[in-house]
Amino acid sequence: MSDKKQQLLEASIDLFAREGFWNTSTASIAKHAGVATGTLFNYFPSKDALIDAVYMHLKHEWLQHIQRDYPVRADIKSRLEHIWYRNIDWGVRFPERYNLKQQLSLSGVLGAEAVDYEAEELAFLHELIQEGFNQGIFKEMSVDYFNSMVMAEMDATVRYATAQGLKDMALARLIALSSDVLWSGVAR
Repeated sequence: MSDKKQQLLEASIDLFAREGFWNTSTASIAKHAGVATGTLFNYFPSKDALIDAVYMHLKHEWLQHIQRDYPVRADIKSRLEHIWYRNIDWGVRFPERYNLKQQLSLSGVLGAEAVDYEAEELAFLHELIQEGFNQGIFKEMSVDYFNSMVMAEMDATVRYATAQGLKDMALARLIALSSDVLWSGVAR
């Protein structure tokens, strides 16, 4: 990725997180990135394309974080716990990026490319969840409900830990507790 494109993405992330993506003009992004306004359109044909690129960039960072040391051969509970711990860790370390990723995900403004990217990148997670259902590990419920419940609890844990300023052992205890609460809610 070129330096200017990276500068534009980082400027967008910073301004979108502080001012909201609808309230941020492309001119202010270019200025914040230290490039001419026209330069932005050399990399992103529209603001919508920029929003999609920001989302895919954040999603890629997040995925790299949660997939680091992913225990591919471990049992389902261990793999789910790994994803749980790594997601909460990323959210607490990078709260602005986490919040923006969540906002963009729920906004309804993402284009087909961003939606397709997410589906491809999360295939391993969907396979893990389906494997759990196929093996009878999870309680009987729809996969959509399972996903919604997991994401809501994960989000609540990140928001609580961030608001409380939890670190080190206090954060580790909260993550372990929330993981236990989740598991007891979904496992048979």
